[in-house]
Amino acid sequence: MEFVLLGPVEAGVDLGPLRQRAVLAAVLLDTPVPVDRLAERVWGPDVPRTARRTLFSYLSRLRSAGVPLVRTPAGYLVSPSTVDVIEFRSLVAAGRFEEALALWRGEPFAELDSPWFTSMRATLYREREAAELELVDSALRAGTPIDLVGLAARCAERPLDERLAAQYLVALHRAGRTADALEHYRRTRQVLLDELGVEPGPLLCQRHVEVLGPQQLPARPLAFVARESDLARISAGRISVISGPGGVGKTWLALCWAHRGRFQDGSLYADLRGFDPARAPVSFEVVLRGFLVALGVAEPPASTDEQVALYRTITAGKQLLVVLDNARDAAQVVPLLPGASATVLVTSRNRLHGLVSGHGARAVPLAALGAEDARRVLRAHLGGGRRVVGADLGGEAGARRAPTADLGGEAGARRAPTADLGGKPGRHVAHRPRTAHPDPDPSTHWDEVADLCGGLPLALGIAAARAQAVPDLVRELREDRLGALDGGDLTANLRAVFSWSLRALDPNATEVFALLGRAPGPDVGVETVRAMAGRDVRTDLRRLEDAHLVEQHRPGRYRMHDLVRIHAAEQPARPDAHRRLVDHYLGTAFAADRHLQRYRLPIDITPRPAPADPLAWFAAEHDCLRATQQLAAELGWDEDVWRLAWVQDGYHSWRGLLLDARAAWTEGLQAAERLDDRQARHLGHRALAIAHSQLGDTEAASEHLDRAMEHADGINVTHTEFSIARVAAHRGDYAKALKLAERGLKAYEQAGNDLWLALAHTAVGWFSVQLGSTDDTHILRAITLFQEHDDLIGEAENLGNLGHLRAVQGREDESLGLYQRSLELMRRADSPFGEAITLEEMGHALKLLGRDPSAAYAEAVELYRAQYRMHKVLALG
Repeated sequence: MEFVLLGPVEAGVDLGPLRQRAVLAAVLLDTPVPVDRLAERVWGPDVPRTARRTLFSYLSRLRSAGVPLVRTPAGYLVSPSTVDVIEFRSLVAAGRFEEALALWRGEPFAELDSPWFTSMRATLYREREAAELELVDSALRAGTPIDLVGLAARCAERPLDERLAAQYLVALHRAGRTADALEHYRRTRQVLLDELGVEPGPLLCQRHVEVLGPQQLPARPLAFVARESDLARISAGRISVISGPGGVGKTWLALCWAHRGRFQDGSLYADLRGFDPARAPVSFEVVLRGFLVALGVAEPPASTDEQVALYRTITAGKQLLVVLDNARDAAQVVPLLPGASATVLVTSRNRLHGLVSGHGARAVPLAALGAEDARRVLRAHLGGGRRVVGADLGGEAGARRAPTADLGGEAGARRAPTADLGGKPGRHVAHRPRTAHPDPDPSTHWDEVADLCGGLPLALGIAAARAQAVPDLVRELREDRLGALDGGDLTANLRAVFSWSLRALDPNATEVFALLGRAPGPDVGVETVRAMAGRDVRTDLRRLEDAHLVEQHRPGRYRMHDLVRIHAAEQPARPDAHRRLVDHYLGTAFAADRHLQRYRLPIDITPRPAPADPLAWFAAEHDCLRATQQLAAELGWDEDVWRLAWVQDGYHSWRGLLLDARAAWTEGLQAAERLDDRQARHLGHRALAIAHSQLGDTEAASEHLDRAMEHADGINVTHTEFSIARVAAHRGDYAKALKLAERGLKAYEQAGNDLWLALAHTAVGWFSVQLGSTDDTHILRAITLFQEHDDLIGEAENLGNLGHLRAVQGREDESLGLYQRSLELMRRADSPFGEAITLEEMGHALKLLGRDPSAAYAEAVELYRAQYRMHKVLALG
C-alpha cells in the first residue's frame, strides 16, 4: 500500500475517523511502537482509561480495511509499504531535492493535533526548509534558473535565515539585478541588527563581497595549520606588518587570515617584489594606479599626490582589505595605506620600523614553526592530515606517493678542590645524549623530514613536493639540507630564497653574516663577532636583525635559524675567521678563569680583557666554548683543544659541571697525547681523575692519577698527591688521606702560596676530624686565609667543617649556626654544588644531634640529581 502523510493522511482505502487515522500515522512515522507509547502519541500525555480498549478497536478496523499492521514483541508496525515521509527523506539523502519536495501535498497529517504530531510536523517543516535551501544551492552551483518569486516569498517568511538571504542575494545578482541584491543585503543586515543585535554572519558577508567590491586576493593557500596566536595578533590591529626570514610563511599567513576575514567592500592585493630574484621592486605609483582602477576610477588623476588623496577618499569608511606583499621598505608602503577604516596586511623580510612607529602598525614577527606544528603542516601537504608512508623516506618500504604540495607562500667523602687541587663545587647542567632507537613505523621518517626542514613552511612544502620523486629524501636532507630543499625553480629553492635577502645588504653586513656562519655555538655574543671581524659590528648586527637573518634572543647575544646558518657558512669569509674566534675565546676565558681560580698555575695563553662578571660570562658562553673546542679538534688544532679544556676547567669546577669537565678533558687529553706534551698530559689526567672521583668512580680516578704522576714534576707532584688524598678519602681511607695532606701542607708552606696553604689546611683539618680529632686549629686557619683572599667557597666549606666538629662536640646551636652561614655563602657564590654538599653534611650533623635530617637530605638529593651525582642520590635516597 502507498501511504500519504505529507498532507492529509491517505492510503487509497477508507481509514475511518480522525483518531483512527492518527493511530495509523503514529505507527507509520516511527515503528515499531509499543501500545502505551502509541496511545500517548494519539491522545497526548493525558491518556483516558478507555484508551487501550479503543486503540485495539482502531487497530482491528485498520486491518479490516487492508492496512498490513503487524504486532511484534517491540510493538506495532506496518509491513513493507510505501510511505511518502520515508521516501522524502531517502530522496533528500540522495541529493534529489526537487523530487523530494514534489511529494508534499499540503500540511503533514493535517487535522492531527496531539503534542507529538505537532512536534513531528515542525520537524518535517524544518527538513523541507533544509531541502529547499539545498535545492537552491544546487541550482546556483549549476547555473540553472531559479524561481525568484518563490525565493522572495520564503525570505519574507523567514527574514532571519541568513543562508536563505544569501541565496536570494546571489540569485538577484546573477539575474542582473545587482542593485536589488545590494538593497536586499542592506535590509537583511538592518533586520539582524534590530532583531538580534548582530552583524551578518560569515556566509552572508562572503556572498555580499562576491557581489560588491574588488576581489584581488590570490587563492587560499593549502595545508595551513597552526599559527593561531599569530592570526590573533593580526586580528587585533588595523595595520599589521608580518615580518620574518624568507620561507617562514609570511604570505601564507597573510592570505590565510585574509580569506578568513569579512570585508564587505572587497580586497586589494599587490606583490611589491621587494625581494625578487629576477625583477626589480614595483614602484608604489604603478600599484596605486592599479588600485584606483580596481576601485572604479576609469581615469585616475595625473598627479601622484592627487591619486593618493583620491585613493584614501574612496577607501575611507569602507570595510576593505589591502594586502601589500613582499615589501622592501616602508617608503614603498606608506603611499598605499588606505583610508582609516580599511585593514592593511604588509609582509616583508624587513621589520619596517617606520610603519610601526609612524603609522601605528602592529608588528607580527614570525619565527619558525615548532616541531609538532611543522609535522602537522607536512602531514597536511602530504594528504589532508592522513598518514602517508610512501616515498621510501629512509629505507622503509612504501608504495604510496605523496601528492604535489602547495609551497605555502613566499618563496660521600668531602668534595675535591679545583681542577688542580681538587675542584670547587657547583651545579652541573649537562646535555644528555640522544639515543637513536630503530622504529619500523615509516611515519617517524616523515617526522625527521619535518625536523630537518627547520620549521620553515616553504621548506616543508618543497620537501613534500619532492617526496614523490626522491627515493631517499631523509638521506638527502641529512647530507645536504639546503641542496635537498630545491624544488626546481627560484621560488622553490631555499638557498635562492635566502640569497635574495643578502642582495639587499651592504658589504659590511654581508661580511658579518658570513662570519656568523662560522661561529660554532648555539648563539654568539657581540664581542665574539667583533673579534672575528676586527671592527665594530653593532650596526651590521642591527641590519641583519632587521632583515630577520639573525635574532637577538638575549641582550647582546644573537642566533640564527639552522638553515640560514648553513647558508651563512657557505658565504665567503675572511680566511682567519676561525683563528680569530679561537684566540678570542682562549684569551677571554683565560682572563675570566684567573678571577675564579686564582691559585691555579697559569698556562701559556695571551690574556684578553676580563669580563666584568666572569661567572656570568662563562654561563653565557659555556656552550660556545664547548663547540669551539670541538671545532678546534676538527681543524686539527690540538694545542688549542687542550688549552680550551683548561680554560673551562675552573668554571666547570666552580659550578660542578662534572660531565662537561669529563667530556672537555677527554678531548683535551687525546689532543695532548697526539702532541706528546708532558704538561698537557699531566693536567688532562689529573682533571679527569677529579671529575671521575666526584662522579663516584674512584677506580677510574686512581688510574688517571697514576698516569698524572708519571708526567708530574715540581709542585705538580704535590698537587697530584692532594688529589690522591681526596680519592682515598672518598674510599674512606682517611689515614692515607691525612698522611698525604700533611706532607703537602709542608710543601705549600715552603712554596709561600697562601691559597694553596688554605686548601692544605682545609684538607688536614677535615681528615683529622674524620679520624676523631677535635682540634680545630687547621680549620680556623683555613677560614682566616680564605677570608683574607675573599674566597667565599673556601670559607663556606670550612664553616661547614667546623659545624660538623661542633656537632660531634654536642654544641648544637653553634653547629647549626655555622652550617647556616656556610649555606648563605655557597648561595652568594652561586654554587649549587657546594650547597648540596653543605646540606648533606648538615643532615649528617642533625642526625648526630638526634634531630630529623630528612629536609636537609631531600634538598641535597634534589641538587645532586641535577648534577648527575647519582651515587650521592642513592646514598641519601
